[in-house]
Amino acid sequence: MISTSTNARTDPTGAPPPLLIHPVGGGDLGWPPLATSPAPIDFHGGPDDRRPLHKVFDGLTETGTEISGLLLIGTTNLHGPSQQPFVEHARRMGELLCSAKGLCGRTFPKDRLHIVKVAEPTVRHSVGPLKTALTALADGECLLTSGSGSYALGAGVLLAGIETGVPMTLLPVDEPSAAYRLRDLIDPRDTLRNWLLRHRFWDELAAVDPSNADIWRLLAARQRADIGPAENTTPIPGLDQGKLAKLTELWPTVQAAFYERLARGEALDHALLRTWFTQRISSPSAKEASAVPASARRVIEDLARSLGDPERRGGASQIKEARRRLVPVPRARHAALIGDAEFIDFFERSASHEAHLAPPGARRLPGSLLANADQWEASDLVPGLLGKRGLTAWPVLGTGDVLVLMCVGKVTKDDPADRAGQAAVREVIGWASQRRGSLARPGRIRLRLLASPETMERARAWVTLARSTAPAGSLDAAVLGPFSTAPGDAADINTELLAELGKAEPTGRYGSTSLRDVDEVLLVINSGKPVTLNGMVAAGVQWSLDAACPLRVAELGRDRALRTVINEAGLALCRLGMDGSLARLASAAVRRLDTRTAWQMLANGSPALADARDAAARFHHDLYGQPEPTMNTAARCALACRRLELIAHVLAGEPWPACYTAVEVLRPGLFEWDAWKILRERFPALKKLNNQRNESPYSHLLDRLRDEKRRQASGMKGRKLSHTPPAPATVIDMLHGSIEVFQRLGRMRNRQTEPGPDLVARYTHLREQLEVLGGDLC
Repeated sequence: MISTSTNARTDPTGAPPPLLIHPVGGGDLGWPPLATSPAPIDFHGGPDDRRPLHKVFDGLTETGTEISGLLLIGTTNLHGPSQQPFVEHARRMGELLCSAKGLCGRTFPKDRLHIVKVAEPTVRHSVGPLKTALTALADGECLLTSGSGSYALGAGVLLAGIETGVPMTLLPVDEPSAAYRLRDLIDPRDTLRNWLLRHRFWDELAAVDPSNADIWRLLAARQRADIGPAENTTPIPGLDQGKLAKLTELWPTVQAAFYERLARGEALDHALLRTWFTQRISSPSAKEASAVPASARRVIEDLARSLGDPERRGGASQIKEARRRLVPVPRARHAALIGDAEFIDFFERSASHEAHLAPPGARRLPGSLLANADQWEASDLVPGLLGKRGLTAWPVLGTGDVLVLMCVGKVTKDDPADRAGQAAVREVIGWASQRRGSLARPGRIRLRLLASPETMERARAWVTLARSTAPAGSLDAAVLGPFSTAPGDAADINTELLAELGKAEPTGRYGSTSLRDVDEVLLVINSGKPVTLNGMVAAGVQWSLDAACPLRVAELGRDRALRTVINEAGLALCRLGMDGSLARLASAAVRRLDTRTAWQMLANGSPALADARDAAARFHHDLYGQPEPTMNTAARCALACRRLELIAHVLAGEPWPACYTAVEVLRPGLFEWDAWKILRERFPALKKLNNQRNESPYSHLLDRLRDEKRRQASGMKGRKLSHTPPAPATVIDMLHGSIEVFQRLGRMRNRQTEPGPDLVARYTHLREQLEVLGGDLC
């Protein structure tokens, strides 16, 4: 490179000079901002009318910064006032820059001047070509000019840099000395606790927050439906005898385990769903029971008894039959579940083994289930326990709210009625409504518009339009600002915006108005000052870390018919902070064999997590998948051995989850119901394992306790049922005994059978992969 700088310096660390990247726009041609009609092209300018690159080159000279080369980005389509594609202007600029006279005070050797062609000035069209260019050309850091050209192209460069791992420094054209990195405006430190707390990973919280480990361990036991630790604990600060007694009650414990696991979509869901539903309709409050006629109570009692029989299947059909007998359906919350068609459909979908294997996706929960969750949460002790420690819980099933951040730019001269702005608002509301529809509960769109002093009036008009566009009660919209538009103010904008977002205090229960409790953060890349947009992007990433929720970005643009459209721009921004937390959460979930949770967590991350997500999905199918129909009995037995070996290896210290998971991975995936019945009748080890599974709170312990209570009331005697899990050694012996059964069966069927896949080795590899990602991406 030939530089005009007389005091150029090199990086003392020996790193190569950065590559300068510049999206070519109207400013390079000498056109005013928001130009709408053709004008003469002037690449040179003058002393009082410097072109964007001239300003940047002068700034680099003043700071003594060398560059390794220049990459110009030009679009190949016709747009705006230009009668030629901008890539043609970029080529002409390149020729001038490589000529003897140069351009804007600099000259470059031809091998140091590069041009990237992009189909359209959009993020989605630019990321791919720029990833290729960065991979080929960038040896280290890159400098990206900001404040001229298309912001969407610049955003494409940023996302390409994030995906390829190339450090990107933003260089404001009008103030090059105020360069900054987007990554430097984001602080992922100390946000892991937020994610663990929001998703209720209590065991892991005990490790990262040892000062409160006593509470986290009790809540972890509660999530396993194990009241033993609470029974053996004495009161501690913030946990008096009354609260401690609550943790020793089995039914509240099962409710907590159900709701906390339901929020994560874990593999235990169906067993807990049936258990929770059966107990819920069996044990209503006195007020609820009084609102149900005697005839309806008999129908509900019959339904509970049939669902409590471990030998009966088809629970959804039993609920449907009870629904037909309940006319009309009582309004009490427990009875309303039976009359809710959405709940019955939800129950039916969850009941099949195939439900384990369906990819994680939209999970809107039935209204009657949500109403029961809110009733439980209103009296749950977690918000109070956390409050005593200066922390605030998140609503267990979320709020259903999505936070949308969007900048407001100036109205263009050719659109005085702001039709484009109005179309943009409608597109954003439509996208936000779609995202909101995939959440567990119906919530609100929390639209926050960032305005400058010049755009406050337009922003208020957009709020008025948004309120008339969104369905009634589904929108909370406000204007934030005015924010500065000075080139070097990205950090200040970021700080001010975060302060605005954090004004409302969270409550820890459903109904919170705090923006910390939103379930997704949505960023819209659109018109507006680049410095404001960059400050917004950084704040959005930071807020997703603080709120411990997924982050999505979309861009506003126009299609070929010049209609306003919105397109998702991927999850690349997650790499700036979320990915590390998601990888750690997934690792923790895999450690408990909550493999579906791991799969679901990783699906919210950037492309950097794609391989791990696919590995988690394969591992989940290894554990629960159904073999090919042609797989013989010997091969099924070998696979059964490998699954049980994995469970014994991983869940040795969690007896009830071990028993439940062991039976769940065997039937009906490997062995159909009738075959499983024959096996457990023939082999005592399998019968013991199945019985222990049925006597866990995940399955039929509460059913049997109700039966025992009825027998005692009638003067009959029965065996005493334990409210706490068996000793780990007992369960491990059961698992090893079951493994020996399948080993003998396999040898009897086919002495040449190959052993099944080594699931313990695959488990270890996946954990190691996630641990590396959790460290590298933080």
